Amino acid sequence: MNQTYSYDINPGVFSSSQALMTIANVLATIISLYSICIWLRIILTWIKIPGQTQENSVARFLGKIVDPYLAWFKGITSLRRSRLDLTPLVALAALSIVQSILRLFGAYGKITVGLVFGLVLQTLWGYILSPILWFIIILLIIRLVFCYKRGPNTIQYIKMLDSMIGGVLNWVQGLFYKNRTINDRQLVTTSLVFFVLVYFICAGFLGFAVAALAKIPF
Repeated sequence: MNQTYSYDINPGVFSSSQALMTIANVLATIISLYSICIWLRIILTWIKIPGQTQENSVARFLGKIVDPYLAWFKGITSLRRSRLDLTPLVALAALSIVQSILRLFGAYGKITVGLVFGLVLQTLWGYILSPILWFIIILLIIRLVFCYKRGPNTIQYIKMLDSMIGGVLNWVQGLFYKNRTINDRQLVTTSLVFFVLVYFICAGFLGFAVAALAKIPF
């Protein structure tokens, strides 16, 4: 005999959940647009038009919108090293975490602690750790090229590069060649291989950790 089962669904609860999911998606979209404004602000800051002494009207308008938020992160002095300022990336990473959480809730109507931690790890990797590692790797590749190719301005370029990655080279030397004398080429090669390995190990660990965190049921 076929039996028909009926389930009582509280329309009020359903509509309330749908409303929250819709609000979450709207907020995520607003954050996405705000992040685009930050990127535009950063790009316009980098672009310098010859003969122009003041910011253009678009840059000033974007500055009024995003600079108050970016100013929250300017106090983190550890993220600012001479010409390298990582505070905008951290600010974007924070927005990305919130946006991802809202998107997840907007799609499924729920979220778990494991997924939140997974999103945080992915965002920190994508916005901070991965770019830093790639930046170091690219500079080491350029530095290695100058070890083999000598020219009139080679010493000047090497000094400029060492001002940015000299601390990295000293750290690698202390890690692998402590109390040993090695040539410049060997040190740069070792540093490059080390950081390439670190990149792939971290990327693999991230994938494993995110997959494990996604299985947490609460």
